[in-house]
Amino acid sequence: MTKLFRIAGVFALVFTGNVFAADDAKEQAPAEMVAELTQMCTDWAKDDNVEAGALKKYVLDCVNEELLSNGYQAVTDVEIK
Repeated sequence: MTKLFRIAGVFALVFTGNVFAADDAKEQAPAEMVAELTQMCTDWAKDDNVEAGALKKYVLDCVNEELLSNGYQAVTDVEIK
């Protein structure tokens, strides 16, 4: 039974490593795309009456959702103009 747990542990480690490696393999989106998505998400925030204190998080979450759905890496910050 101990061998089974060891084998399962090895498979879990390999699987986890592959998941993280797959995320690292995604390329960064072009800066122009990030800027366009930031503007789009800022406009949506205005339409949704997002308060100023929550604007940055709303836009960052929105941009990352769009980037990830298009196969790009998430960003850690957005510049709202």
